[in-house]
Amino acid sequence: MNKTMQAIAVIAPNGKLLGADEHFFRHFYHQVFDRGLMERFIQEAKHGRVSSYAMVKGKNEQKDVYVQATALYNKEEVLQAIVVTYQYEPFMDVRLASSMASLASEFMFILSAEGEITYVSPTAQYVLKYDEEVCRHELFSYVHDDDIPLLMEKLHTIYATKEKETTVECRWRTREGHFIWIHMHAHPLLNEHNAIEHVVVVAKDITKWKCCEEALVKLKNFDSLTDIPNRFYFETYVQHLIQKKQPFALCYIDFDKIKWINDRFSYQAGDFFLQEAVRRIQQHLQQEDFFARIGGDEFIIVLHDAHKETIVARMEHLLQAFVEPFRYKEHVIQSSLSVGVTFFPQDGQELDALLKQADQALCYAKERGKGYHFYHPQQNRKTMIEQELPLALLNNQFYLCYQPKVSLGSKAIMGVEALMRWTHPTLGAISPLEFIPIAEKNGFIFEITTWVLKEACQQVKQWQHHFPTLKLAVNLSPFLLNRKQFVMHVKNILQETQFPPTHLILEITESGLMENIETGKHILTQLKQLGVQVAIDDFGTGFSSLAYIRNLPVSLLKIDRSFIRDITDNSKDATIVDTIIHLAKSLDLQVLAEGVERDDQVSLLQKMDCDFAQGFYFSQSLEAEKLLQWLEQHNETKEALH
Repeated sequence: MNKTMQAIAVIAPNGKLLGADEHFFRHFYHQVFDRGLMERFIQEAKHGRVSSYAMVKGKNEQKDVYVQATALYNKEEVLQAIVVTYQYEPFMDVRLASSMASLASEFMFILSAEGEITYVSPTAQYVLKYDEEVCRHELFSYVHDDDIPLLMEKLHTIYATKEKETTVECRWRTREGHFIWIHMHAHPLLNEHNAIEHVVVVAKDITKWKCCEEALVKLKNFDSLTDIPNRFYFETYVQHLIQKKQPFALCYIDFDKIKWINDRFSYQAGDFFLQEAVRRIQQHLQQEDFFARIGGDEFIIVLHDAHKETIVARMEHLLQAFVEPFRYKEHVIQSSLSVGVTFFPQDGQELDALLKQADQALCYAKERGKGYHFYHPQQNRKTMIEQELPLALLNNQFYLCYQPKVSLGSKAIMGVEALMRWTHPTLGAISPLEFIPIAEKNGFIFEITTWVLKEACQQVKQWQHHFPTLKLAVNLSPFLLNRKQFVMHVKNILQETQFPPTHLILEITESGLMENIETGKHILTQLKQLGVQVAIDDFGTGFSSLAYIRNLPVSLLKIDRSFIRDITDNSKDATIVDTIIHLAKSLDLQVLAEGVERDDQVSLLQKMDCDFAQGFYFSQSLEAEKLLQWLEQHNETKEALH
């Protein structure tokens, strides 16, 4: 920082940093400021004193930093903030400056009953830099053109209504040609006939206050690095558009490689890139567009022309602007951008929903390298499922269905398999084939499985009062074979629900077991020690053999539906199924056929001595209430046949 450059910080009375300019963050933010020094600033600010102290800027180099603290009060004379200025050269003598300011910052003029200036105090010459003649006769001609109507309206009101007092703020041009802010307090002097004799106006130069006020507004609403609106300003702006029901397009922008730039070069290079990227985008914006930085590398453009055809053309131009590489010192940086677009009010009615949708469209664009993408609920279904899955349990969107398993010999009900279902308020019914792989990927499968296990145990426990031999089967994700604490959770759930362990069957797919064979064998052995049965699901589709299965704590094989489907028409399938059944029997394993849909399949499986079957031939998966009715009807039918 050179000698003439200043750094400014705005500090709350409690010492909290409210905001600062770029020079402060660059040169002073990481220095050590003790609490005592901050309290001294706050106390001395009331008197406008200057404090100085030494700050070490390196191993041996030491420079004096001069600090000036100024208090900002509101109209009720309550301290609002402290403006602290830092520089490397002494300030002008503060006592002398304060004395001159008290003499020159206020002046007075008097208007006649006709509104003509009849008196201007000498101090006006210090403030406005005009001689007495100009101040007496041409004062109002130096008011900013935009402020003249308001000033005239206020004065007219005093003369028309004889208001006791009124205030107005306006800009006046000084002799040097620049404008300063003047606060005027006017009140009328009435004669014995209650008519206005004079209007006395006390004026004060409030330019510094206005500058501080504007600086605070800028700190609150604008990003210090790029000088464009920040998240607060963006949210305020968009909420106003939503309240007015004014259509717009929300364009969520993400710059590629920003993390790589920071890691490969430096954070200074990353800041340079963001500044240059913002300038390129600004060159393609129209006057009514709103451009904001809402996060580290997250930017938003709000477009009022919400026609898709127009936005397509504008996005193409925007992408084209990033074809040319960026140059930082001797480095060449090539980076593109991705954009997700959503529309108000078509796609959403609230800001949070619109941001989510734009983010989903952005992810879709990045995954497919398309540059930009318009939000569409179905195309962004996977992203929505990923984001909404953790909330589904909290919002009671999951529920269970049950499919019965029947003994092929006695036609008695062996048990039921619990099957998870998800109904989303926006996406509707979501298949387990969609959300289970996502749950396994993001680690949420543990919470889902324990929820299913507890819910199903509680439900089947109730049914066991009327169907005491009923068993419960629950699918076990292979990802849980690496979670050693899973066995303890199963044990706790069984104890809490008082569900008999011998009536619980945990089913794991053959391929999943083979991928986790070492840890899987250990966990399955622990489950067996609890009394829980283990079944191999989708048997025949993996790479295991019955010889290998015999060394695992397994009691049931479920033959995959792909072999059952054509069992009566395809001799090879029939041979495979028959071989599996007989070899399983020799290993003292029971066998269940999945996907049974026809009477001829049932007959052939009975001849092969298959133990159990499930499928649409008996019943589809049913919710708890309907499954209970099915169980009762099946028992009645079975008893009637006997």
